[in-house]
Amino acid sequence: MAAQADFVKSALTELVSFRSVHSTPGLEQDNAAAAAWVVDAFREVGVPVEPHVTADGSTAVIGLREPAPGRPTVLLYSHYDVQPATDTTNWTSSPWELTERDGRWYGRGAADCKGHVVMHLAVLRALNILAADRPELSEIGVRVVVEGSEERGGYGLEDLLDTHPELFAADVFLIADSGNDAPGVPSLGTALRGTASVTVTVETLDQPVHSGQYGGAAPDALLSLIRVLSTLHDDDGLVAVEGLVSDARWEGRGPDARTFRRDAGVLDGVDVIGEAQGLSPNDLTVARPSITVTGLDALPVADAVNAVVARAAAHVSLRVPPGTDAVEAQDALVRHIESHVPNHARVTVDRESTASPFVADTSGPALARLSDALADAYGVSETARIGSGGSIPLCNSLLGHYPDAELGLFGIEEPTCRIHSADESVSPDEISAIGAAELLFLARTAVQTEARAAAEPTA
Repeated sequence: MAAQADFVKSALTELVSFRSVHSTPGLEQDNAAAAAWVVDAFREVGVPVEPHVTADGSTAVIGLREPAPGRPTVLLYSHYDVQPATDTTNWTSSPWELTERDGRWYGRGAADCKGHVVMHLAVLRALNILAADRPELSEIGVRVVVEGSEERGGYGLEDLLDTHPELFAADVFLIADSGNDAPGVPSLGTALRGTASVTVTVETLDQPVHSGQYGGAAPDALLSLIRVLSTLHDDDGLVAVEGLVSDARWEGRGPDARTFRRDAGVLDGVDVIGEAQGLSPNDLTVARPSITVTGLDALPVADAVNAVVARAAAHVSLRVPPGTDAVEAQDALVRHIESHVPNHARVTVDRESTASPFVADTSGPALARLSDALADAYGVSETARIGSGGSIPLCNSLLGHYPDAELGLFGIEEPTCRIHSADESVSPDEISAIGAAELLFLARTAVQTEARAAAEPTA
């Protein structure tokens, strides 16, 4: 993989430059250009991909390099759409220009998930070079799926999977959209939380009114919303919604409070939630539900006027741990919100589609091979098994259609990448090592399949 270093940086520089934020007005050309770039790039490495316009308007790039008879097919997944980066004042450099600082590459999507797209490309380039001397390496099937709306829920790809499952057929799914427990610590994901989010809108007046003339008696929609949101947690910051309160503990590997504080950038003097109660970060980020307010519609401070707010809304993100039904969790959240509205304010709760939690089965032979490849690529004796608080709904859907397949969660997004945040970055060493692991896995899968085929008696 070392020979691919220049290609990786050059390709990632190009791909990061596309502002491929799905369903954002004014960025349609960037999304189309990013999809076209992905199509051309995978065709250049010998995978005959095609663009598929999906039900949510996004373009998925999908293709298959056919396997030789009796050989398995491995699906390589990633996505080229990214989170918005509208507040560029918090970025040290432009989010749309890959910038190197202190050995890391900064830019929106550098880690999540354009870095994985480029990693897959580099692996296939390297595999093609090796196959020139070892033709058996080119006999396994390689299916590529690169999504265009994962950061907006991935409805388009899910619909395409339901209507055309043959486009996703594989023996092994390699989902490159997660990361190691820490830089240099190879890790396989074993658990993901689901999602069951809502948008809450509170209305109290037919229009804003003068805060001097009416303030104090006129019900304030923003304050009413804040009062509702404040009931979602107790005084210790733990979830307080009936039906979502949990005492679950995470038994696997995870960061201690000190490491979590550093990785999350918790300010000095600010408590890490749960630490005083003896809870680990992963107890709260993997094993239990979490509720976060990720958006608020109200007048910005810079545009403040002396008026009582008539309408306010918040996006409430609910993450659901393994073992919890996502629909039931959303029902509990809605009941709580509707029963805690002050002043008989009008409240509307709009539900988003839910996604179930995911628990990976890592006991199969392909996942054992992937685990060994990760350890060997990093030069260590074993690969860590970790949980993640994130969500990838596609995992359950793929195994729903192909229950006999194996699915591996891994990638370059270690905690210091700051994905979804300002100054997102990736370590080129992680791209190289994860790519080496994927290359080892593909090569060993090809060789072992070849050996089994040679050992089988012929009629």
